[in-house]
Amino acid sequence: MPPLRPLRSLRPVRPRLPRRAVAWYAAAVVLALLTALAVHGALARAADAEAAYGRSRPVVVVVRPVAAGDPIGAEDVAVRHRPEAVVPEGALAERPDPATARVDLVPGEVLVAGRIAGHGRTGPAARLGPDERAVAVPLAVPGLPLASDDRVDLVSGGAYGGGPEGDLPVGAPAEVVASGARVLEVGGDAIVVAVPAAVAIEVVAALTAGPVVAALRPVG
Repeated sequence: MPPLRPLRSLRPVRPRLPRRAVAWYAAAVVLALLTALAVHGALARAADAEAAYGRSRPVVVVVRPVAAGDPIGAEDVAVRHRPEAVVPEGALAERPDPATARVDLVPGEVLVAGRIAGHGRTGPAARLGPDERAVAVPLAVPGLPLASDDRVDLVSGGAYGGGPEGDLPVGAPAEVVASGARVLEVGGDAIVVAVPAAVAIEVVAALTAGPVVAALRPVG
């Protein structure tokens, strides 16, 4: 009778993974968990931000400085999403084309309709609002350091005849004919200012009667 031999197991023997493979799989699992937690945290923060500030919407944001009177190019602005709670009234949702800056534009600001002019114009005309008029005012007193977008009061003082050369106002009390006129351009002997349409008539009338002096106002 032949000797009995032990029966072999029918189940296949699973090879053991090397320690390096075990460490790699463990690191992959940990990385996947960390990624899932990061995504969940980002989504939670986005939800919290939306709850705090409201839904966002696309607006045009200035990305490069644009000087007053210059055309606004496609590279000067971009469409970004901002919470509706912080979007100013009149904000544009699409790039204006063509358009000109009525005032200096700085990067980061949301572009609003009141700060631009259309129709492809440039210069002072492009910076005027629909209810504004531009008036050239000779500098009766030269030397006042003025720059674009400064605010001045226009003061009339009667007829010519005062001063060493007789070109200064005299003979009547001073009167403010325009308050807070916006300087559009500064020349050697005159400035161009923007005033409300109704005030422009008074400024022109004062200029025909005598010299008008510009008084610089403080910022704000």
